[in-house]
Amino acid sequence: MTMLRLLPVLLLAACATRSVLEESRAFAARNDHARAFLVLDRKVAEYEADGAEPPQPLAEAHAAALREHLFRRAEERIFGEREDAALADLAELADLAPDFPGLGAMRDRALAKKATRIVTAAQESFVRKDYAAALAGCLEADKVVPGFPLAKQGMEDVRKATAAMNLRAQEQFLEAVRKLPEFRYMEVQWHAANALHNDPQRGEAKELQAKARRENAMKAMARARESESKGRYGAALVEYRAARAVDASTPGVEAAIDSMQREVKAQGLVDGAQIDMNAGRTDAARAKLDQARELSVLMRNDISVMLVDVQKAEAKVRYRAARDLEVLGRKLDALQAFVALAESYPVGVDDEKARIAGLKADVEGWARHWSAADAAEAAGDLDKALEEGLEGQRFYARAEGKERLDRLRAAIAARKQQTPPDGQR
Repeated sequence: MTMLRLLPVLLLAACATRSVLEESRAFAARNDHARAFLVLDRKVAEYEADGAEPPQPLAEAHAAALREHLFRRAEERIFGEREDAALADLAELADLAPDFPGLGAMRDRALAKKATRIVTAAQESFVRKDYAAALAGCLEADKVVPGFPLAKQGMEDVRKATAAMNLRAQEQFLEAVRKLPEFRYMEVQWHAANALHNDPQRGEAKELQAKARRENAMKAMARARESESKGRYGAALVEYRAARAVDASTPGVEAAIDSMQREVKAQGLVDGAQIDMNAGRTDAARAKLDQARELSVLMRNDISVMLVDVQKAEAKVRYRAARDLEVLGRKLDALQAFVALAESYPVGVDDEKARIAGLKADVEGWARHWSAADAAEAAGDLDKALEEGLEGQRFYARAEGKERLDRLRAAIAARKQQTPPDGQR
């Protein structure tokens, strides 16, 4: 398809993309972010169904609309008391844009509302004097939001209620011992603490409490390592911090927290580099990836692959720039650009080697014929000089060549005027 035939197709695609972008912006202006994303998602799906890449403006708008849609939908789900669904949306958003404005606050809001709802149910159990259920609810809420004030207050209320019972310290200790074989270490820890509150001198309760703390911390460490193995470094960081909060002496917890903090930061840099690379900002992408490689241990292989991709993308940009020079008729500049590209990227980008050969032949042909033209002019053979110059221009139409041709034509015309016809000699 020639460029003239292709142009209407390109214009039609550009107009369609612009229309979809305007429609999406209109929905977004009305705070209908779901439909704002949907119209863009349908358009992107059309391109993907045809095996084509969506235009950059459409791809960027689609990504931005998806992030806004996830954030707004999470907010609606929190309002509708669907905190788990909201947290799933926020987790997806965190994978796409860890630094999205308000993400942390929205996640905290969802967790706090979920924890509040659990504590409310626990309080109802407490009113019914079902202290076991009340304690279980408060422990669950404290797991959702570590240190949650309402959960702590609920556990304190249960402790005070059970403290009034006869032989309360012994009962609490025995209850802790009963839970130990069942590996219910959160409850073991609570009951042991309750026994110590009633009788601070109970050494066996202290030992039991220490064991429960250690086991709870190790469980958190295990969950963290599982998340880490799946590349969910943010979730792993949360679990490592939870392990430290339960038992600061947990082996390796400080090193793990430091490692995950670096991986989370590196992951954000990698995501930013991907956006820069998609937008053609290869220098910015490389800078981010270099920073990420300095920080990360776990993602170094992926980062190395991305650096190769950046190099390929940069090479393609340089190839297009050289082709533009060639299309504009600047063959010498294009030749120099292609040669520099081939030297810096020897594995090859496209057909630069063939273009180098063709451009080199044209530039050398221009130089050869104009050298012959200069020699002919020096010998006084202006017609031969003009003929050679015209041949040189056929190889490479340069402005300076046109000026020299004009000068030769003028010289030939002047010579003819100075030479009288044969009959007048």
